[in-house]
Parts: sequence; C-alpha cells; structure tokens
Amino acid sequence: MQGRQVILRAYRQPFEIQEYDVPDPGPGDIVLQITQAGICGSDLHTWRGDTEANPLPPQGRAMGHEGTGVVYKLGQGVTTDALGQPLQEGDRVIHTAILPCQHCPQCLRGDHNLCVHRVLRTVGEFPYFIGTFADYYYVTPRQPVFKVPDELSDEVLGPVNCAMGTVTQGLTVAGVHEGQSVVIQGAGGLGLTATAMAKDMGADRVIVLDRLENRLRLAEEFGADSTINIEEYNTPERRIQRIKELTRGRGADVVMELVGYAPLLPEGIAMLTNGGTFVEIGLYFSGQTVPFDPSTLVLTGKRIVGSVMYRPTLMSTILDFLVRNRYKLPFHTLVSHKFKLEDVNEAFTQSEWNQRQTPVTRAVLVP
Repeated sequence: MQGRQVILRAYRQPFEIQEYDVPDPGPGDIVLQITQAGICGSDLHTWRGDTEANPLPPQGRAMGHEGTGVVYKLGQGVTTDALGQPLQEGDRVIHTAILPCQHCPQCLRGDHNLCVHRVLRTVGEFPYFIGTFADYYYVTPRQPVFKVPDELSDEVLGPVNCAMGTVTQGLTVAGVHEGQSVVIQGAGGLGLTATAMAKDMGADRVIVLDRLENRLRLAEEFGADSTINIEEYNTPERRIQRIKELTRGRGADVVMELVGYAPLLPEGIAMLTNGGTFVEIGLYFSGQTVPFDPSTLVLTGKRIVGSVMYRPTLMSTILDFLVRNRYKLPFHTLVSHKFKLEDVNEAFTQSEWNQRQTPVTRAVLVP
C-alpha cells in the first residue's frame, strides 16, 4: 500500500507529490488516513516565499499541519485517546500538530507549544507521512489524539488543530474576559474563529478588520459586532480613529494580529487602551521589521505578547465548544472550497489573498 505526500522543494516553485509505502505503526503510534487538510495562512506565507529567511531543509519540507482524519492502524498498546475514550480503527480523531520533546522546562510545565527542542522529522525518512497534505499521517505518542464527538460533522473539523487551537491559545494568553473589547486584524480562518471564541469568552465588543467583503460578512455571522474594510478606512490613522469611535473613545483591551504583516504591530498597539494587550500570531517567520518606539509601552502599560500554536489540552476544549455551538455558529461554512490532493498547486493559486481578491475563506485538500 502506497500513499502520497506533498513536498515543497524550493520557495516559489510548484509543489511535488511523492509516493511512499505506508508504514505500520510502532508501539504507541497511530497511522491516520487523512480526510481533509486545511490550507492555513502560514502555508500560503511559505508557498509565496515570505519565509525564505528560514531556509528549507535540503530534502524539502513536507507540507500541511492542519487537518483531521480517521484511525487507519493502531500501534501496539494504543486502546484509548488522550481522555481515555476507547479508540479503534475507523474512529474520527483530531491530533495535535506539535511534536514537543516532553523534557524541557516548558514542556514540563505544560507549555508544549513553547518547547525549545521541538522534534523535526525529515522528508523521505521513516515515517514518511509527516505532513497533512497527504493520504496518511503518522502520529507519535508526543501528539495526543482526541476522539471526535458524534454530534460534529466532518465539515467543522479541518481547522480545529491549527486555526482554532492557535487563536484560542492567543485569547487565553491575553486573558480575554467579560466586558472587554477585542480587535481582530484579519478575517481568514483564524480571524473568524477568533471572533467566535472571543464572544464565547465574554467579550462585549469584537471588531474585525479585513479588505475582503465576503470575509467581513462571514465575520458578522461568527459574532462580530462591527467590521472595518481597510480599503474604505485606508490609512492607519483612520482605522485607529474608527476603533476609538467603536469603543466609546477608550480603545480596545486586546488586539490580535493574524495577517503576518509587520506594520500592523504599531497600528494595533495604537488601537489599545492603556493597559491593553497586543497579541502577535501572524508574524511567525523572521525577516520583517518595523520602527517602533518602546516608550509607547512604558508610558501606557500596554504589552506585546507572542503566541504560537496551543497547549494540547485546548483540543478537548474546542471540541466541546463546537458541540455547544453547533446550532448557533456557521462553522460548517468556514471551509469555502475543497480541492483534490493532486490539485494542490491550483488550490494555492486560488487561495492566494495577497494583493488580490479571492472568494476563498478557507480551502481544504481532500485526498
């Protein structure tokens, strides 16, 4: 039995599809059969070469980290998921997309997303299926899996282990709570999820910025109280003033940057009220810089917090959130386009939003 894995050999070049024999899982391991894999904003940054300051490995990079699947084979000793639910072949599961060392100080305190010795797997070496843009995916004991509740359809599962987990972690780090105002910079998959999560955490007002009207309309369906089209409010000064107007002159308690564009940092900080928190998620790659006056923080008590991925326990929290809101929020519409795995290059071309309009909100690859 063979399966396919999508590989990026060089920046700004088409993806390749490599076939490998599907391995049997070792003790404690699981082989998943991928049912859908989401094209995340970080995948688009990599595809267009924004991350070229971080060279690709010589063998290339196996693409895809967001996605869901069913248990194809269980390794010896695997009988339950991370919460003790019985697990068998064919069960739908969500896996965590982090491979922590489990021994560093960060891992020992539960911050697996901040692991300083994160495990890196090599293209072309066992277990071969190391990215979710593939027919199969090999899960190790370092990656807890969570059985999907029967109440949830497959349509809502694709973004759980990246988009949903990442923004939930960021909102948690920022300490979002009842009565606060939250500004979301970017209304892609992460931004729409962040909108719903912020409201669920009790935020009084959520304001979403983007330049694509289809995404702003969706943001309203996910609970946004106000939206701002940045092509209408086309300068930082106008956008900052609009945020002040929408927050009764105070400014926001939390601003989340989900686009990956450095100039949004000083703009977002200017949108904050004194003591507010700016959460940086989009700029996960190096190479972008922006002038910034540190006294802005000292004189106002504002803070900047970086947030990456999520604590594994959030997967269970998110599945419960989806069950609780399955009739209230349109998560089934978050995925707007589906592509076959072999059409991965066309999928990325259509999903590209940088300097252009696209009807794609979130695309998934379906093997």
